[in-house]
Amino acid sequence: MCFFCSLTYDSINPSVHSSYTALAGACSAYQPPFAQALPPTYRRLPQAPSSKAPTSRRSPPCPAVTFDLYGAPSHGLGVPMCELLARSGGALERMLVGANDGVGAQMSGSFGFRRVNLKILWPGYEHLDRTYPLDIHTPAGPLTRGPLAVQVARAFARFIEELQGYSPAQHGASWRFGNGGIGFNRLMLSALWNVHDDVWLAEVIVDFR
Repeated sequence: MCFFCSLTYDSINPSVHSSYTALAGACSAYQPPFAQALPPTYRRLPQAPSSKAPTSRRSPPCPAVTFDLYGAPSHGLGVPMCELLARSGGALERMLVGANDGVGAQMSGSFGFRRVNLKILWPGYEHLDRTYPLDIHTPAGPLTRGPLAVQVARAFARFIEELQGYSPAQHGASWRFGNGGIGFNRLMLSALWNVHDDVWLAEVIVDFR
């Protein structure tokens, strides 16, 4: 059962707010486009792009793609990934703000990418980072926000499954998977941001309750 199935935002202190901004282009190429004040048990997944990443872009940064729940007290608190995989069609549209927005067009960039790469970096597992392709165009046109969110959630589910048998480095002990550690049902997808060219990172929030 999904950990977030009974989650209601009524229980979140109304003083909790987000300093969300969609001005991704005004930020460093390696910096998430926004920061946020979160409930006490929530922590942002810390991600530092690899030192192998290019220091310059071939194309301008694309705007961040955000994912918000209807009824959330503010932007940036994210959408439970387990819910993204549990719902489809109309149910997803009723849950996710702008589910039918054609965000694939803005992710294509000046080079017109039809597929981009999602890089997943995790504390303690940096040496086991993974890259998963995201198809952002379909025969019907640019991918919409809802199916994109589902693709990202599936990538994280696969990532956790692949790394279950590995122990993290000491500095990432609190971010371990399995054996009382973090499970997929604790992850919330807040945004995707463009690191460089066709490479994207996910802004992820983890509930440590």
